[in-house]
Amino acid sequence: MSNVSQVIQRLMECMALKSPTPPGDVADVANWIEAWGKDFGAIIERQTVEPGKDNLIMTLEFGPGPTLVFNSHMDVNNPKGQKWSNPPFEPKIKGNRLYGLGACDAKGSLVSMIAAMERLTGNQNELSGKLILTAVMGEEAGGLGSLHLVNQGIEADGAVVGEPTHLEVCTAHKGTYMRRLGFRGLESHSGRPDLGINSIVHAAHFVLEYEKLNKQLIRLPHPLLGPASAEVTIIQGGTRQNTIPGYTEMIIDRRLLPGETHAKADRELDRVLANIKETVSDLHIEKIETVVATIPSETHSSEKIVEVALNTINNVTESIHQLKGFPAGCDMSKLVTIANIPTVIIGPGSLKQAHAPNEFVEITQVEQAVDIYENIARSFLKKVK
Repeated sequence: MSNVSQVIQRLMECMALKSPTPPGDVADVANWIEAWGKDFGAIIERQTVEPGKDNLIMTLEFGPGPTLVFNSHMDVNNPKGQKWSNPPFEPKIKGNRLYGLGACDAKGSLVSMIAAMERLTGNQNELSGKLILTAVMGEEAGGLGSLHLVNQGIEADGAVVGEPTHLEVCTAHKGTYMRRLGFRGLESHSGRPDLGINSIVHAAHFVLEYEKLNKQLIRLPHPLLGPASAEVTIIQGGTRQNTIPGYTEMIIDRRLLPGETHAKADRELDRVLANIKETVSDLHIEKIETVVATIPSETHSSEKIVEVALNTINNVTESIHQLKGFPAGCDMSKLVTIANIPTVIIGPGSLKQAHAPNEFVEITQVEQAVDIYENIARSFLKKVK
């Protein structure tokens, strides 16, 4: 470990603290961050969202001036059912990569933000204003922690959300609308299928009709995000190999573009079901339940935080970058649409590795992220002479 930088050592410590959602208990991570923040003199506040599930708010005060928010999440994806080469909570370095759960989503961003704040306390020259880190719980459950945060009335002039963007500046992201559908048929012996109603067949009709919607959405891409989508991601039905299935359940995942709403997606679903009923008269939808519902958002390129972030990344990486879109949902939506805070998304790692076995982040990107976050703060909070 002697050849490993301090930020990577910190990241490995954080990754070893278990905080999967579900169940979403982030107490160990919050306690660890609190201890680190107190070491360099940060002001610490805890917001209890649910028992054992606090948001941790870390603040640096530099006098009068603008307020900048760093936001990232303490919980990670639950690896249950995945096959990992190494235990997911035992970080391991191979070459320029750090493997383990949370490496890129999003403890790499979270730890880099804290490391940047520690640097800022060591050199406060020309700083004026306030920097607030909001380390939240429940992001993987639809953003429960950030929703609580904004409902408590947080105010700021700009924000940076830490998610794996490969250190690109993202100013727009998709919304997530997942629903559970239950198809009710009628069980019978498979030797007498005429006495039953096959719920799997009805679900299959839905899959084909829903794919038609997906093909329609592809035709209208967003300039940064590409097209919206409508996909079936889980399907479960049947009880025994010799029984006509009387119940089938599925999850549908509708990704929304800025300007689209959950109400629009509900109307689309109504049309899909109406089309199926024209040919499947005994179709019976027993339930439609919302699983996750987040909204898309976008920050205009003219906002100060966008200009500062883009200039900073160009300087740190010594290359020219263009604004990008983030294809997943994230907590930017709460900051933009509820708290009205202009926000960008920046972080080390790639979304390709998020929620996947053998998640990793490139070590050099984590180290660059510290420089990027530090210099965004120095520019945004620069004292006006």
